[in-house]
Amino acid sequence: MKSEKIKGDGFTHLYFPLANLGKNASIFADREKGILAEKYKPVMMSIIGKQLALNTYYANDLIATANTRITMALLKTFDQLKINFKVNLEDITDAERNTAMDLAMGEIIRTKREFLESIKRQDIPGIQTSVNRFISESISRHRLDAFSDHYDRIKAYLDMANSVITSQENYVATAAAIKRVIDSEQRIFNLPSDHIGETVEHVVKTTQLSLLLAGELEAFSEADCRTLSIIALGHDGGKALVPESIIYKKGRLTQLENDIMKSHVLLSFVLASNNQENLDIESFSMALHHVKENKDLPQSYGIARGTHTSFYDYLTPDAQARLNELYHGTKKYYRVIGIADTFEAITADRVYKRASSIGKALEIMVAGNKKHKLFYQPYLDVFIRFILNRYLPKNMAFKLSDDIMDAHFKDITGADRQGFQSSHQGVVVATGHTLDTKVSCIIYRTATMTVERKLFLPPALLLQDIFFQ
Repeated sequence: MKSEKIKGDGFTHLYFPLANLGKNASIFADREKGILAEKYKPVMMSIIGKQLALNTYYANDLIATANTRITMALLKTFDQLKINFKVNLEDITDAERNTAMDLAMGEIIRTKREFLESIKRQDIPGIQTSVNRFISESISRHRLDAFSDHYDRIKAYLDMANSVITSQENYVATAAAIKRVIDSEQRIFNLPSDHIGETVEHVVKTTQLSLLLAGELEAFSEADCRTLSIIALGHDGGKALVPESIIYKKGRLTQLENDIMKSHVLLSFVLASNNQENLDIESFSMALHHVKENKDLPQSYGIARGTHTSFYDYLTPDAQARLNELYHGTKKYYRVIGIADTFEAITADRVYKRASSIGKALEIMVAGNKKHKLFYQPYLDVFIRFILNRYLPKNMAFKLSDDIMDAHFKDITGADRQGFQSSHQGVVVATGHTLDTKVSCIIYRTATMTVERKLFLPPALLLQDIFFQ
């Protein structure tokens, strides 16, 4: 493994491809004690205290944000997980970052103004009709078969929200933004004219998941679900005004790019509020779905005060006053959408990553909540129980994966192992309500239907090869 100097964004980085080391290799002579191997010691010691150049992930789990200082503990984590990372050779100060962000926001606000001015009155009916058709087709195309018994109820809310966003004067700008996203993704990904891209697909799936979760919560009435469906369907409209070079970047974002990406929540509010004129709970809530329970986290941002990245100062005085009045009422909406949005994002293919399994997604969300307080725990508990009951129902049959064999049938090896996997199957007897509660299962020989063993398996293990639609 050799570090590489690379140019990017006007300054020089060092790139450390630790994934090239191999599973059993290490930059440490003794990782537990923090003793570096002699061949890596000079370069690794030289970057202690320097800044990460990019947000750094393992699978879909954020390990450290850009500008985090390199420590020995962080190097241990990178080495253990074999994570590639980039380091700034020169520090980026807070003042430099803030100046760059102010310039970027000035450009985004100019783009917003030009976009709103470009919407011609005579073009609005055509825009609304086109977007309504695309969303309707997406609703049908991305029907969640695993939840077919809920489909009629969910579709009714989706159709209503689609009608509202594509017919009411309040949402003309949101509809135009969705049209721009559809057109952009058709061009960028060379899609057929009747296909939508990943953004609208994400929005439709997130809305369905939000409504499924809300249906399990006593706090949501039918009227609340109607409101929720409008908020969820419009929550990413602001992405239409974020530069395409950032939205569709195939690699990880720099800190500045990540900050600019966050501005889509402000833009979603501006569009849905008709440039801060219609100050209702729907438009405000569209800009809050990234607010975390621990607002101090770098992942927490929105138009509310007190978040790590807040766009509150970009609101007009009237909008600030109205948000202060309505904020408490927005919580149940953005808490539900935040969970649904995260789950869908982790389990979906993107230009910069592969989809994670349902099991991995739940593990990431549960671990993240224990460590950082990302989500509202009562809602997350209900969501996990709902997903487990749906994807691990009683009497569900499953194949014996290599991981199950490694954990519970170590004595069976070679050709005997392959034969055992072919001739045996598992069945779920009872599913728990949490990710920590093991699933009761039986293992039986398929030819004779003879039960040979009872097992208690972690839900995530059974869900590791099951993917969300």
